[in-house]
Amino acid sequence: MTYTGVTPYLYYTDAAAALDWLTATFGFGPDVRYTAEDGTVEEAEITAGPARVMMAGRAPGADEGGGALIIVHTDDVDALYRRVDGAGVAVEPPADQPWGPRTITVTDPWGYRWNFWQGEALPPE
Repeated sequence: MTYTGVTPYLYYTDAAAALDWLTATFGFGPDVRYTAEDGTVEEAEITAGPARVMMAGRAPGADEGGGALIIVHTDDVDALYRRVDGAGVAVEPPADQPWGPRTITVTDPWGYRWNFWQGEALPPE
């Protein structure tokens, strides 16, 4: 397994549910899943294009997600918006940003904000 760049590591109260939701809703590829004897997911990795995202479960009652914005580069923000809209989560419609890319932002059921970019940021002035 090869890792390049930065790999976010997110904590979810229910890693199995998060893994299932992220793969079904965003189309991420499940890659690795480590389960405990009781069947709970202790750690998992998913792929978002060439990038990897790692996740783990944590004790119930711990703070929910939300302290991070995860940026994922994609080829078609509008198609992803159509896929995610109506999934019962907060999603901002596609918008062309003044700094270059076309984006949508989705807040997952655990409070993490996922920002999908199509195109590149403009060079600094």
